[in-house]
Amino acid sequence: MRLACCMAAMAIAAGVLAGPAAGQVSGEKVVEKWVQVTGRAAGADENARQEATGQALRVAVEKACGVFLTAQSKTVNYKAVYDKVIANATGYVREQKVLSVKVEGGVTIVELRVLVSTRKFEEDWTSIAHTLDQENNPRLIVAINEAVHQTTSGASYEVKENGIVQSTIEEYLLSKHITLMDRATAASVTKRDVLLAAIKDDPSEVASLGARFDADVVVTGQANVKFGKELEVADQTMYQYVATLNIRMIQTDSARILATKSFPPVTYTTLQRGGGEDKALAKLAKESAPALLAAVIQAWRDRANISRTIQLSIANMDYETWKVFKEEASKIPGVQAIRLREITEALANIDVEYQFSHEVLAERLLELPTVKLTIQEITANRLKLKVQKPEALPTDEPPGV
Repeated sequence: MRLACCMAAMAIAAGVLAGPAAGQVSGEKVVEKWVQVTGRAAGADENARQEATGQALRVAVEKACGVFLTAQSKTVNYKAVYDKVIANATGYVREQKVLSVKVEGGVTIVELRVLVSTRKFEEDWTSIAHTLDQENNPRLIVAINEAVHQTTSGASYEVKENGIVQSTIEEYLLSKHITLMDRATAASVTKRDVLLAAIKDDPSEVASLGARFDADVVVTGQANVKFGKELEVADQTMYQYVATLNIRMIQTDSARILATKSFPPVTYTTLQRGGGEDKALAKLAKESAPALLAAVIQAWRDRANISRTIQLSIANMDYETWKVFKEEASKIPGVQAIRLREITEALANIDVEYQFSHEVLAERLLELPTVKLTIQEITANRLKLKVQKPEALPTDEPPGV
């Protein structure tokens, strides 16, 4: 396993991005290893504890896999290369036990015993609970359109809230304890609205409608089935149908696309010419549901264990304030990158690559020494803040002078 990880690290450092199964060699023995690790973070509050725990988990994965980047001194952006190795070539945390938490000299020290697995991720469903807990149990809404009719201009999609593929996938997700949002939670919008937005391929509209369902992520998709060909088997005519599925995962608070996935075509053969479309879709949904869940969990795992992009919208910020903010915020533990998107009419839009939760980042931003901020709004991946203007200094002059 160590050799596999090192090879993947070297490949990435050379500019070759390893595939999703980079740490999994065919026929390789599955390894589950307990490691004892320690994480540290400045401060003595719950935020410091979360940061220290997150750091310890990353160390546990590295330690269990044995990743060594011997060329780190030659790498211009070693941090980015390291994170690619962690994301693509190593194991992941299945279980963790807190051994001790203490504060020494204003630093929180967390000691953990962590079980790290190198099992192929999409085959290890026991890891789902741990990932969901790290991501604060995200809520989903599934909106998959189906096309069973073909026209001269392409597939004709039907907008149905209880389509075969959608219903089968929802049932599977529920069996794995994924929280799905129902239209009863938002009287002003129906799932049909989300399906229509998905057909228009408008991530912003999909995200907006999904947010009104109180969902954190919308999984949109298009399932397509068409007649393939006739087969002659033992003097019997059989009819073959081919079904495909493409999905997108969209964050509702930022309209950011978390992941896209195309599933391999599924074929269904029947003795009857009619009704084959529905049976092909049912087979497609049954075979695709585990891989779809794996894609969803993988996206959340990457956010929990690698980094997440948190969007900041800060009012009352000019360019001079931005420069001070960037210098101070860059020193926050866990901040990997800060990118200014724009400053328009004293409103700054900023992307922050961060290793820990949005709540921890919010607390750290409130502690900046020079740029004083207040929180206006907070969602899973977005913070709205405001720069506090310094109060006018009092004078000794009497009123009216």
